[in-house]
Amino acid sequence: MKSIKNKLTLATCTLLSQQSGDALAIENAWEIDTSALYYSEADDRVSVAKFVAAVGGDVTDRDRVNIQAVLDTMSGSTPSGAVIGSGGGETVSGASGGGGTGVSDPNASALAHFDDTRLANSLTWTHAYDNNWTIDYNGAVSIENDWRSYSAAVTVNKETAKKDYRFTVGLAGTYDEIYRVGTGGTPVPLTQIADNQSAGEGQRNTTDLILGLTHIINRRTVAQVNLAYSISNGYHTDPYKVFSVVDEATGIVIDDSSYYEGRPGSRNRTSITFKLNHQTYPSNNIIHVAYRYYTDDWDVDSHTLDMNYRITFANTSYLEPSLRLYQQSKANFYQNQFYVDNAAGLDPTALFPEYISADYRLDDMTSVTPGIRYGSEIGKDGHLRARLEYMSQEFEHSDFDTNKAIIFQIAYSKRF
Repeated sequence: MKSIKNKLTLATCTLLSQQSGDALAIENAWEIDTSALYYSEADDRVSVAKFVAAVGGDVTDRDRVNIQAVLDTMSGSTPSGAVIGSGGGETVSGASGGGGTGVSDPNASALAHFDDTRLANSLTWTHAYDNNWTIDYNGAVSIENDWRSYSAAVTVNKETAKKDYRFTVGLAGTYDEIYRVGTGGTPVPLTQIADNQSAGEGQRNTTDLILGLTHIINRRTVAQVNLAYSISNGYHTDPYKVFSVVDEATGIVIDDSSYYEGRPGSRNRTSITFKLNHQTYPSNNIIHVAYRYYTDDWDVDSHTLDMNYRITFANTSYLEPSLRLYQQSKANFYQNQFYVDNAAGLDPTALFPEYISADYRLDDMTSVTPGIRYGSEIGKDGHLRARLEYMSQEFEHSDFDTNKAIIFQIAYSKRF
């Protein structure tokens, strides 16, 4: 259910979005930015409506503030981890407390219905110091039906005298509280759904570190590299995800044998990102290429390639085709189902490894997302933006081996 989260972390900071170390002019220094995004998966699965409003501007010649509010509404059905046709009448509850899609549907126990709402607010204060130093101070709060998140970050930027290099160091901390709707707690990992064993509220602490370098190669080319490291400790299990126990001789799911998943209590992540922006001559079109390599101690490795080509029209509007390619390896504890010798009459819980998850998001996966963006100046100091993307994902082991979605966003900003 948390695949469509957008909470603040330091890793989301992009160096090119940071303010310059120069003293900022007060005149025409404020901007309001609003956007609405709609995400819809095929087969009536997950749908998301997201609304963002932000206002930012200079409060002194050295200080700039940005305030942002986000409202998400999420609903639909998402794979629970149970094998299709499993459960023998068992249903898996979602974030709204609802169950599966109905006993007449063979996917009933394999899909969990949910409804969730998130409200998030963040405040960023940027102060410019002498000698081309700037520091960003950020705080954010995110509240959902079953999740609370609090975060703070400090990012330091230093430009060289010629302003052709910028060095960035950032540190962030996040504290999360996770619980199930209606219970206030979390299920005991690797226990049977029917046993209804409940533990307390899940808690997690995350620390993020980012090191960045931006280099202006020439008047038309900017390059950037970011190195990010994250360590989190605490509750990492999804309290709604389950897995099925299957008889290895027949391949049939054993009746009433769905169990809650269990994941490690820590996760270390490392990523490196390379970006290149180039403005062509004489057309003044913009080429953007980014590559990101990610790895963690769950053995999830991923490669992401983003490519955009912005075609400008008379400096007042643009059209930007884009393509995103993504590939990841599965987590070392991912299993689509757990096999046992049912004829031997053994208790399957005695055979479980320490960690199991059938969450399809931890499977081997590839994703292709083509898209198109459009932007135009509207009136005096107004800017309209829109984008449309189509995402196609393929999973190697999950019963739900494909996922397709449409993403549409429209945004308007106004400087004053």
